[in-house]
Amino acid sequence: MNLLGTWPEMVSTGEAVLFACTAIVMVVCALGVLFFKKAAYAAISMVGVMLGLAVLYLTQQAPFLGVVQIVVYTGAIMMLFLFVIMMIGIGATDDYATQSRGSIIAAVIAGLGLAVIIAATLGHTKFAADAKGLVPADPYSNEPIESLATTLFSQHWLTMEVAGALLITAAIGAMLLTHSDNLGPKISQEETAKAKMRAFAESGRRIGQLPAPGVYAHSNAADVPAISGETLGPVEESVPRVIRVRGLERSIDQVDHDVAQSLMLARTGDTIDSPFAQFASQTVERSGSWGMPGPAAPTGLDQPVGPAGVADAEAPAQTKEEEEK
Repeated sequence: MNLLGTWPEMVSTGEAVLFACTAIVMVVCALGVLFFKKAAYAAISMVGVMLGLAVLYLTQQAPFLGVVQIVVYTGAIMMLFLFVIMMIGIGATDDYATQSRGSIIAAVIAGLGLAVIIAATLGHTKFAADAKGLVPADPYSNEPIESLATTLFSQHWLTMEVAGALLITAAIGAMLLTHSDNLGPKISQEETAKAKMRAFAESGRRIGQLPAPGVYAHSNAADVPAISGETLGPVEESVPRVIRVRGLERSIDQVDHDVAQSLMLARTGDTIDSPFAQFASQTVERSGSWGMPGPAAPTGLDQPVGPAGVADAEAPAQTKEEEEK
């Protein structure tokens, strides 16, 4: 609804096409803000909405509003996006299934309050018939922008400085909160070696490096434990500790159900078809060739002799060659 009767109209097809494309992008991004469960994706969608709004301002011949929209709002949302990544991680999601009754009541009260504010605003709105004298004589003048800049940086300079200091403090606080929770003390290489030898002497724990995460050639995911060649069970310690502390690890059954089933059957001895059974890794006979591991190659009369049929077939051929000579 045109309240003041001064809204510009679309004068060209290009402007209409630009508005339609921008509106579609903004609507899609707005739906992403509502339906994305990951906070990082929702923040990216909000950035798309803000950029689309800035484009609309620029097309309406309001460059100051467009630039302020990009610098202030889009910049603030990008800072929020950075804080989300630093504070809760890209894989963190909110638990929408368990909401407390207090939060629901607070949301309802906030919604009702917003509705009251909107109704009061509409009640005090001046329509086109009552808006005489509100529209400036020259709507394209730079005087409002110059006046706003002069007011901000002369009369409210302290407020601007405090706002800048607040943003810097928030960035430093986010960095400190991100790196303050250490999982354990920093251990040198010498202390690590001594701890491994001590654990081996006390409990017989493995000294060498643990197997890499993943399920043999079936997966190379860092959040999936490796398979022990001795127990045919998952080695939970092969998954990085940061992933285990955050609860982001996956079981072998989640990655490949067939592998998990074969491991279970191999451990119980119910089948011999499993590639993880004991016989699959047993030592096989060597070829006995020269330079190969295993028993020494046969020499002299111990060398293997070809089949009799082959020897009988070669003998007449040699006799015929001798007669021709």
